[in-house]
Amino acid sequence: MDQASQEIEELGERVEQIVATVRRLADENASLREQLCASRDANEHLQQRIDEARERVQAALARLPAQPNDDETAAREEHATESADQAPEDNG
Repeated sequence: MDQASQEIEELGERVEQIVATVRRLADENASLREQLCASRDANEHLQQRIDEARERVQAALARLPAQPNDDETAAREEHATESADQAPEDNG
């Protein structure tokens, strides 16, 4: 086999390797696109569940009786403490 034929054969092998690599990468790309689509669908589903849970929590909180604000609570606690300090002691 002369040198030209050997170079042509080597080029043919190299082209086959490149074609095989391109096919492998195309398959991998298709697989990754499917995974991305599935991940997006799963993410969308989870976001819907989070939104539904948030709505349920907000509805439950809306049904709770109103809580006094922090200033009112602090004033009541202070008043209760003062009343306890002023109560006569039982030494008997």
